[in-house]
Amino acid sequence: MTVARYAGAMPGHSKGMEGAIVLISLRRCAVKNNMITYSNTYVGRRALTMHCCKRKQHGLMKSRRSSWATACVLVAGFSANLVFADEKDVLNFVVGGSVTHDSNLFRLSNTVNPVPITGSTKKGDTLTAAYAGIRIDKPYSLQRFQLDVTGTMYRYDNFSFLNWDAFEYRGAWLWHVTPRLGGTLSAEHKQALVPFEDFRTAQQRNVRDIDTRRFDLNWRALGALYLLFGISTEEQKSEVPFLAEADFKATNYEGGVRYDFASGSSVSFLQHLREGDYLNRAPDPTNFTDNSYREYESEARFNWAATGHSSFDGRLGWLDRRHERFSQRDFSGVVGELAYAWTPTGKLRFNFSAKRDLRPFVDVFSSYRIDNTLSFVPTWYTTAKTTVSMRFDRMTSDFRGPVFAPTVPLRSDTLHSVKLIGEWAATRGLLLSASVQRAGRSSNIPDAEFDATVVNIRAGLKF
Repeated sequence: MTVARYAGAMPGHSKGMEGAIVLISLRRCAVKNNMITYSNTYVGRRALTMHCCKRKQHGLMKSRRSSWATACVLVAGFSANLVFADEKDVLNFVVGGSVTHDSNLFRLSNTVNPVPITGSTKKGDTLTAAYAGIRIDKPYSLQRFQLDVTGTMYRYDNFSFLNWDAFEYRGAWLWHVTPRLGGTLSAEHKQALVPFEDFRTAQQRNVRDIDTRRFDLNWRALGALYLLFGISTEEQKSEVPFLAEADFKATNYEGGVRYDFASGSSVSFLQHLREGDYLNRAPDPTNFTDNSYREYESEARFNWAATGHSSFDGRLGWLDRRHERFSQRDFSGVVGELAYAWTPTGKLRFNFSAKRDLRPFVDVFSSYRIDNTLSFVPTWYTTAKTTVSMRFDRMTSDFRGPVFAPTVPLRSDTLHSVKLIGEWAATRGLLLSASVQRAGRSSNIPDAEFDATVVNIRAGLKF
């Protein structure tokens, strides 16, 4: 079945017919003497090429053969624009699905009995997911309006108590008062299962919702100098309370300056203030858990287009998190990231990055964790439609800030991951991909160790 969008007036019809949508089935379109042929019937812009010749006899249109010819001519008229996604489309629809097999879904150590957690001796499972959504991207004068809405169904073969349906969206207004003054007003809703690396509750699903609202502006005040301001709110809610990563609601304020160089490089300085409250948690003087916090962050960012084939992106900052009642949970330190992209040829690309994060992780022997991550991603564009890439990650996590004298060494983990990915853009709107990943975590806490193999196949259609 070929779905075509009409691009002009049909012969014998008014231009008011423009934009009509028809469904046309092409199994055979050939008339020996009339020389009607077609080259492709797959859906895609200008995918159908037709060449028609008609006899000069006036009675030709009354014959059965000429009826087939007329149908093919109409198809040719409709084939100028087909419904696969185009970069200039205002409205697109997306559908797709994936099948993923995970050999150790709950990230269990070999020393852990899986039965109390999974209700089974099995550790692995196969997840089937299917999604559908709508994408809108509409420019209007100086403004631009965007909307992404997606619904996804997740189904597990063995552990059906994890089944769930997700609804996610993001809407944004990229506004401008003048070409020198603009910004973004956006709202986003995301859903995901709380990762099993550290959350394990017996036979219980834990879906996490994150809602973000943001307003920011940038004003080109003088030459290439911009003044920046932003305010946002973020709220995290989970089905099951998780002390280590507690739910919260926070308001974030930021301000700074950015300078853009003629070469395309830029440098900026930003100051952040985040005020948050933990949800459904009262102050606990026994375990020194607070119900509110303030976080200050000062950072410098840069983007440097070193050559036509390479670029650097970096961020360096100082993060300071303070709690209203129990300073035992306070922490501070250096955060940052450095990324390098190198494209030596049109078919090869290499990405390197090093990153350092500080984030809260609350239990008896820790208040926060320090994550240091190294990543390397080589990509080979084998053809215009196929891509092969690998991703190597190594992350060390050190858990710090104990509020009680530790009786064992503070926890320290090392995570290694290798992932091979293949992608094929079968048509402009159809993307097929497959991947295999091997991940493992070592730790000085035996129960925190795991290894897993994850295999995934995916298909997505945009039209």
